[in-house]
Amino acid sequence: KLYIVPNNHIHQFWHLAEPLLQKALDKGNGEFTADQLKLHVVQGLQELLLLMNGKKAVCAITVQWINYPNMRVAYITYIGGRNTKDGFIEFKNWVKNNGGTVIRGSTKFESIARLWNRLYGYEKVYTLMELKL
Repeated sequence: KLYIVPNNHIHQFWHLAEPLLQKALDKGNGEFTADQLKLHVVQGLQELLLLMNGKKAVCAITVQWINYPNMRVAYITYIGGRNTKDGFIEFKNWVKNNGGTVIRGSTKFESIARLWNRLYGYEKVYTLMELKL
């Protein structure tokens, strides 16, 4: 079951999400620490979703909405744990019900890109390049 955690309840549920998200944060490029990500969610800049199996969180997702003139993007900033086909269907329905037209996410691992393509039908849109200053 997919639960959308209201930002005023993050403090009660963060302990379920943090261990799952920490694994994703560790594989990232240092954009956020767990505390910084929590603050973004509390402030409403991102949303926290938990895929639950009973009382156990099996997947945690943080999403940032990006509104373009021609699309509303649910950008997955971090995902940790194991999503399921049913969980992903619930997630897609949540995105649609919130006016989303596109789901995007980034990874620096080609294996994750192939996995998302195979399991969920994601397609490569861009290759993100960066110059550190």
